[in-house]
Amino acid sequence: MRVLIVEDDFIGSRLMKKFLEADCFCHLAFDGREAIEAFEAALKEEKPYDLLFLDIMMPEVNGIDVLKTVRRMEAERGIGPDKGVKVIMTTAMNDADVIMESFNARCDGYIVKPVRREKLFEEIENLGFITKGG
Repeated sequence: MRVLIVEDDFIGSRLMKKFLEADCFCHLAFDGREAIEAFEAALKEEKPYDLLFLDIMMPEVNGIDVLKTVRRMEAERGIGPDKGVKVIMTTAMNDADVIMESFNARCDGYIVKPVRREKLFEEIENLGFITKGG
């Protein structure tokens, strides 16, 4: 499984990678612009990501705007909503409005930080992915 972890906190991104690297090929991006570039490059190479972990509060471009851009890029390439990358938002914001905005932008899951290993694998399995790590 190909995973893009987008997190501006270096320790947080490395921890998530450590949780996932036994099951997944993980790329890291540290801000929204870098995430969009990585996602677009993967589409062009015809090696799209299966799963995207996306922090909401980031410099440059916030996570919700990245998600909207990702969904637009998929639509432009004829990738239907059921065939696109699965997106799990990760954030310290446990606010109902932010959660609703994320799901309205078509995220598939939401994890409130700190990201715990058990919750991470629970969300992955809820999306239909099978892992050894859970």
